[in-house]
Amino acid sequence: MNSIIITRAGTHSTIQDFGRFQYQHLGVSPSGAMDQRIITELQKIIPNHQNQFLEFAYVGPSIKVKEGSVKICVGGNCNMSIQKNNNSQLECQPYKSINLFEGDELIIHNTIDSVYGYIAFEHGLGLEPCLNSYSTDTKAGIGSINRPLNDEDIFHISKDVSSWDLISIPKPDLEKVTNFKVYPGPQLQYFSDNTLQSFISGVFTITNQSDRMGIRLKGESLISSKSHDILSEGILPGSIQVPSDGQPIVLMRDIPCTGGYPKIAILNEVDISRISQLPPETKITFDLQTIY
Repeated sequence: MNSIIITRAGTHSTIQDFGRFQYQHLGVSPSGAMDQRIITELQKIIPNHQNQFLEFAYVGPSIKVKEGSVKICVGGNCNMSIQKNNNSQLECQPYKSINLFEGDELIIHNTIDSVYGYIAFEHGLGLEPCLNSYSTDTKAGIGSINRPLNDEDIFHISKDVSSWDLISIPKPDLEKVTNFKVYPGPQLQYFSDNTLQSFISGVFTITNQSDRMGIRLKGESLISSKSHDILSEGILPGSIQVPSDGQPIVLMRDIPCTGGYPKIAILNEVDISRISQLPPETKITFDLQTIY
């Protein structure tokens, strides 16, 4: 039996996968990794990951091998090192597999000019799915582990490392994007031409109230010409809703399943991942596309 212990949980560390689907009609959020580009890349290095990824934000976790050995890989832009059992330290890089042995500790210090990073574990973390997914929605208390990770959490990995070969891929070009193409939302007509012009020509700042549920923006108020209260309806990740204060919110992975604010526009799937990596105080703009 192989096992690891979380010696430092880091911030906002949770278990995620590609999302929980087919349950939104029951009020269950899809959740899933905020930046799904990264876990897609990690699959190339750790193919038998069992769809169990550890997501962290800003400050990463420290993970020590308690028993046996494990193979892992880190994805994202982050500083990290390995504290060996003999107290020597090794540098390591994202997107390169790492073999850890009993007493070794992976220390992820922080993300660099980004928000989220990920760890893939060969053979997964020995978890059971919840509603056909391993993803965590901490606000709803849903998931294989229905909370953020804590110090001293222990995971048991029943299978041994399949190969000690070290595998790497070129660091993916996950370019930093601050101008986003958006598409008309279902309540686009709730906003006047002048307000739409403010939306596409204005600059919005990501606030520190942003989280896995939504990216909250600050900029020129987008006032609806009708109402900011509508009958609740189903919503999708990437929807940009505008509450009564006129400050837009980009809905993210832990969205509520219904919403009662008008939605001026919507992002595509790739841009949901891109915008998730922008730290607070980043300034962004929108380019509204026409659909014929």
